[in-house]
Amino acid sequence: MLYDYLYVDLPKVISLYSQLTGGVIESRETTNERAQSSDNKRSYDFRVFRHDAGGTADERSGIKEVIKPHHSILRELEEGLSSQGHLLDLDSLRPPSSLRNPEVRELLKTALCVKVTGRAVVEDYERIKSVAADFPAITKVVNTSIQAGVRRAPAFMDLESRIESIAHSAKQEKDRNRRAAAEAEVRKLRAEITDALAEVKTIDGVDQWILDGLRTWIDTFLPGIINLRVYPSLERADEHVFGHLKRECFEDTDAGSFHFTYGSVPTEPLSMIGVITSVPTELVDTFNPLAEFADGESGSAETVENGFRGLFRGFDGFEQMIRTCRFPRVLVQPLIVYRSVSANASLRKQR
Repeated sequence: MLYDYLYVDLPKVISLYSQLTGGVIESRETTNERAQSSDNKRSYDFRVFRHDAGGTADERSGIKEVIKPHHSILRELEEGLSSQGHLLDLDSLRPPSSLRNPEVRELLKTALCVKVTGRAVVEDYERIKSVAADFPAITKVVNTSIQAGVRRAPAFMDLESRIESIAHSAKQEKDRNRRAAAEAEVRKLRAEITDALAEVKTIDGVDQWILDGLRTWIDTFLPGIINLRVYPSLERADEHVFGHLKRECFEDTDAGSFHFTYGSVPTEPLSMIGVITSVPTELVDTFNPLAEFADGESGSAETVENGFRGLFRGFDGFEQMIRTCRFPRVLVQPLIVYRSVSANASLRKQR
């Protein structure tokens, strides 16, 4: 099995690995090699320090140093989380189970991390904002290109040639009535061309207020957000595990390259391991952080506090729309995102 790591939250990976193994880790990014590389991939390894059985913290000779490549640490982290009971691998559930299953949701609530593999969707809101800003210009270019293609069609060019010929003949015509008839024919044919171009299927524009509102919404509520949604089952489209990817944690430092390579809907399954942060219930959450003020007997200081804290509760509706975290979805803080491929025996070179 080979792994193509697309995303690694390095600080959290190091923290969890240290807790699992008891080792002290130093990461070292090979910046010089990366600068000379043409693929923009991060290149780094780890120095792992562990105390030997007879050593102490003050005895340097009792410390063992091991240098490991980053992919080795990532594999060991996944294996350690699984072997020590901190990782729920949804792919390992037998039989495969829905995220609506109460037993599965109870497991999710007691696990630190979850692993999910399936088709994925990438939602880069900064990219959407950029497209929205240039959408009118893009629409104009595309529509102009479409109409230019129609004008280059042989039938269209023949019609324009015929119009030019009739217009030229009309200018040479001495008879007033014949010239008027020819000019009327020219006007009729040009009107037909205008109507034909108007009927050509083009991209519809979007009102500017909509584009402006989209940018304002993203700047206010979703600045810098990149969502990754992974669907463990295509038969249950409302069930997915999702989380926010930090732009600086992508293995490919060129975000444009990542989007072009994988697209917003990658065709190949991806795996994500994340720290579970929210497992919404099917029932309404009855927790009320303002219950302490329910008796209405608060003093002036408590009244002011209630008012200010109530502002946050007033925006809860917006937050729910923005986070889109509702049953049966599961929200995580992604640690690792990768694509794994098993060896294909039919591709092995015969000697």
